[in-house]
Order: sequence, then C-alpha cells, then structure tokens
Amino acid sequence: MIYRGDKKEEELAVRHRILSDEQEAVLDLYIQHIDNIFEEMKLSEKLQVEIETQHLKRILS
Repeated sequence: MIYRGDKKEEELAVRHRILSDEQEAVLDLYIQHIDNIFEEMKLSEKLQVEIETQHLKRILS
C-alpha cells in the first residue's frame, strides 16, 4: 500500500485495515480468476453467435 501521509497517519491506516496483506493477495488472485472466467464466457458467447450465424447462412443459401 502506498500512503503519502505522515508516519502517524500511516500507522492509523494500517490499524484500520480490514484484511491482512495475505488476505488482500488471495482476494486479488480470486478477482483475477473471476475476471478470467468472465472473459472466457464472453469469448465463448461470441463464438457461439458466430457458429449460429454461419449455420443460418448455410440454411438460407
């Protein structure tokens, strides 16, 4: 955590944190994992739309 206040303010900020450094690291990894899953779902949906579009084009031609 980058904090630009004086030492007393920094100590106060550390004491009022909800998560430990390890918990924040785990949370960051979890959020990255969820973001990756979401991106994969979007790509999968685009691929499915492309497949259906090609299928409809074949049916219509």
